[in-house]
Amino acid sequence: MSVGRGLIDEQLQQLGESMRWRDQRELRDLPAVLHADERLLAVARGKLARTRLSRSWLIVVTNTRLLCLRTTGRATWAQLEVPASQIARVGLRVGPFRGRVLVVAGGYRYRLLVPRADAYKLASALSSIVPVKEAGPGLAPTRMVTRIVDHMLSLPAVALDPTARPAPAPPAPPDRSANDARLQLLEEQVQQLQQQVDFLEQLLRQRQAAPAELSRPQ
Repeated sequence: MSVGRGLIDEQLQQLGESMRWRDQRELRDLPAVLHADERLLAVARGKLARTRLSRSWLIVVTNTRLLCLRTTGRATWAQLEVPASQIARVGLRVGPFRGRVLVVAGGYRYRLLVPRADAYKLASALSSIVPVKEAGPGLAPTRMVTRIVDHMLSLPAVALDPTARPAPAPPAPPDRSANDARLQLLEEQVQQLQQQVDFLEQLLRQRQAAPAELSRPQ
């Protein structure tokens, strides 16, 4: 059972896409393709690298599948769909202007070439409908690593730029209290030695002056 155009317009308005797709021919054919229980999650226009065709497709992500439509005549269209249950992995590569969304499903790889902003929307919507597969304890670390890698691939390039990392905190100044105390002790010892030298010099002068006074004539 198909859905009405009014429901599609309402869903597009909720996504903030109502005005953007108003004049798209494939969007007018979309009500006949969608099921009654389907809900639009993302819409974009781009190319399918796997098909090696230069013409663009209307790419739609619903809560149950990935759907690609391309008009081939006044009343017919080429259709490519991937059920959510078959999607095993979603990846993302972004460039300055365009992005590439990689969808691995049913042993095939689909590469969706779309504008950069749309690539983030498609990747997010597709990731939300990928079924969570239960795995044994031995596969849990592998699954975790896969999720981390997929998350890192979905980050913008600036997030992985080493120059964008915060500068390390300056090292704490060394504790000089022990050195200062030792230096003060040495200064006191030097001062005491200097006083002793002065006393010895004064004593020598007094002894040298005593014989001279005794040798003077009376």
